[in-house]
Amino acid sequence: MKFDCHVHTYPKSSCSTMSPDTLVKASMDSGIEAIVITEHDYLWSGEELNALRLKCIGGLKIFAGVEVSCLDGHFLVYGLKDMRGISFNMPSEELISHAHVNGAAVVVAHPFRFSREDGQRCYELDIDGVEVSSGNTGNEAGWLAVRLANERRLFQLTSSDAHATAVLGKYYTTFPSEISTVNELAEFIRSCKA
Repeated sequence: MKFDCHVHTYPKSSCSTMSPDTLVKASMDSGIEAIVITEHDYLWSGEELNALRLKCIGGLKIFAGVEVSCLDGHFLVYGLKDMRGISFNMPSEELISHAHVNGAAVVVAHPFRFSREDGQRCYELDIDGVEVSSGNTGNEAGWLAVRLANERRLFQLTSSDAHATAVLGKYYTTFPSEISTVNELAEFIRSCKA
């Protein structure tokens, strides 16, 4: 099953040019079978997700995660029920601890995109996975992310980090078994951690 676990929509993520409806249509057209909407520091509510799902004809699975902006990087969190205990620019250690206590999985987003130092810090964090490739990751940053994931024996995520339709369908992760809830996604990611 082809999952894109890192996508953004407008207006929840002001840097995106895609409406939720545009995201759904473009994802289906690209062959993606499931998406996880990961707005910047915003988690879609169950009601918002259900309203979008009602518009979706064709079997696309739609889940919500969140891309949390911490003091030392961006982290994709899957499996939270709400944003209680999460704040903009919080220390990453606090985010990871809070997520794990609540059964969520934490994947560092584009760890070497801005600098090697940012990514190196991830060797010390109790993360569950590493985004190794995306529409916003260059070759060197991707190679360093793969090395981090391999050395730490962490789940490797490929996703679009889409803010526009052009990259949808080009970056995705194929999961070996069908995932039907965001909690199952979080559980799968955490189970891959050695």
